[in-house]
Amino acid sequence: MISYCIACYRPRYARELIEELIRKTSVPFEILLWLNVADAEFDQFLCEKEVSGAPLRIIGRTPENIGMAAYLKLFAESRFDMVTQIDDDVVCLSPGIAEIAHETFSRFRNVSMLTADVWQDEYTTGARPPMGHYRVVSSECGLYDGPIDGWFAVYRKSSLLRLCPLIPSARYICIGSLIKNLLRRIGSRGLLCTRMKVFHVIGPEYASYFGMLGFEIEKYKSLGREELVQWYSDARDKIPPHSELHQRVLKIQASLS
Repeated sequence: MISYCIACYRPRYARELIEELIRKTSVPFEILLWLNVADAEFDQFLCEKEVSGAPLRIIGRTPENIGMAAYLKLFAESRFDMVTQIDDDVVCLSPGIAEIAHETFSRFRNVSMLTADVWQDEYTTGARPPMGHYRVVSSECGLYDGPIDGWFAVYRKSSLLRLCPLIPSARYICIGSLIKNLLRRIGSRGLLCTRMKVFHVIGPEYASYFGMLGFEIEKYKSLGREELVQWYSDARDKIPPHSELHQRVLKIQASLS
């Protein structure tokens, strides 16, 4: 029913994500991976998951980070009618996402993309703007029109593959928001779905909890995103105690269980 596509650059997060997908998917699925990093422990983790019967497929690997270009390769290898683009720093998700997406696509024939809502609190936006930026399409189905990207986006495969030739193969590009705009060309649309929710680790506090603060600073330096480097760097001396963050993460996990 659903193909999950992940370009893995941050194994610490990707392990959490893969475990969540396996634990919370109750329909036929596959997890397609492109490894943008060489990490022996992560390779061992993937091997153990494959041995246990998890439907993992490593489509390719490059020691250098090819970034978002990996998703075009992953999309092309997908087997199921729904294809999901997932950022590797999504670490928790609500159950039943595949069923919700299938139900929504069946009911709304002009919708070809559903982006999951995100957990938000004073430490993270999850990359989603405030809800004031969105217009209600169906309150019953939790559908909203507004700014979305591919942090966790489910596509109709038939629509996605029509649009892939129009997507540049670039290291960093907002593929999800680009696809949302391209869908208009084929008479379709992309929406935010609040019935699907994920914990997308954006912000220094939660990055620190997962031991990724320094990694994120270096990543944003390599991209020339000085405003984000400053944000993460300035937070070093203001991070709450690990015990507080742990309780917050437990709360998030319980909310999405």
